Amino acid sequence: MDLRRIRQFLLLADTLNFSEAARRSGVSQPALSKAVRKLEEELGGSLIRREGRLTHLTHLGRAMALHLAEVARSAASAEAEARRISSGNVQPLEIAVMCTVGPYRLSPFMLDYLAEHRDVEITLHDVPAMKIGEDLLSGRVDLAILGAPVSDAGRLHHIELYTEDMVMACAADHPYAARPEVDLEDLSRLSYLDRLHCEFRDTFLATAVRENVPMRISVRSEREDWIQYLVKTGQGVTILPRHSVVMDGIATVPLAREDMKRSVLLSVAAGRQDSEAVQQFVAQARKFAWSGGAD
Repeated sequence: MDLRRIRQFLLLADTLNFSEAARRSGVSQPALSKAVRKLEEELGGSLIRREGRLTHLTHLGRAMALHLAEVARSAASAEAEARRISSGNVQPLEIAVMCTVGPYRLSPFMLDYLAEHRDVEITLHDVPAMKIGEDLLSGRVDLAILGAPVSDAGRLHHIELYTEDMVMACAADHPYAARPEVDLEDLSRLSYLDRLHCEFRDTFLATAVRENVPMRISVRSEREDWIQYLVKTGQGVTILPRHSVVMDGIATVPLAREDMKRSVLLSVAAGRQDSEAVQQFVAQARKFAWSGGAD
């Protein structure tokens, strides 16, 4: 469907006057009539009815005018965005962020990067771990920030940004909140809130079963915000990375073991000709003092 014909029809639908619509379109009246007939052939019915000197929209014409106006608006928006990006005044940067990675440690780096690169426009995408590799390799995103290496390891390059402990999260007034640490046996006595998108989940639950202290799961959810709200309101406890807590009213307590940590990684597709914005982001991430955000 020709966008030029759509715009000409919309002018006609607005003016209901062939002469005026042709003038605004910058074409002759016969050319406008031909464009409308072609559009009618494509849509399978009459859009305009002429009664002497009067012009009316048919029922199909009224319905199509609404839909085609949206098409024209979307096209105009796309054209404006293309001009904006092609002008070189902005560099788009698409970044997938695993939903379990909290903003606390990332925000200072993002602020520093954007302060130095004001022409970069970052879009952060909330992406589950299972889709990050696919999105990187397909080019849907330029970079990914994740809490565990994903599949296609040979085709992705990973840079460790920082490590963080896994901790127990509970309500601020929970009896365990004041403890210096907790162990798996302590957790097995409480209602456990299961974070389904946690990349550490299978390892943690398998460890609990192997050590004969399985968790008493009361709620499972893929939504981090739901789990944290349930923790905050005293409905149970969960295990999560220390810097993933984003709600007030939640206390974190260290686990009495050294084997439950995770690395947060920056990942890029190997061998791809990266944009200048990607190269700058990676270079600055390598130099950034990530330890400055530690506890």
